[in-house]
Amino acid sequence: MTNQDATGLYPQFMYEGILKLATGKEDLKFKVRNTPFPATKMIHERKSGTDAGTVTFISGVAYAMILTTICGQMVEERVSHLKHIQVISGV
Repeated sequence: MTNQDATGLYPQFMYEGILKLATGKEDLKFKVRNTPFPATKMIHERKSGTDAGTVTFISGVAYAMILTTICGQMVEERVSHLKHIQVISGV
């Protein structure tokens, strides 16, 4: 029930099952048509506003933050001597 179309299709399957049981016809089928609305102006503006430069910049910042987090944890371990304590304890 996580599909975006489940809201419209669930009643169709339920009513189809009820009519199959009530009429005794197992070959009874409903047809459902899904026609999406056209894209809005806001979606077109957002789509045209994103270019490769923006994506590259955001990706670069994300990778830099990941690298600084990893290096920061390594420095913190070196300062606190956590590995040395684990070796002494037999871990």
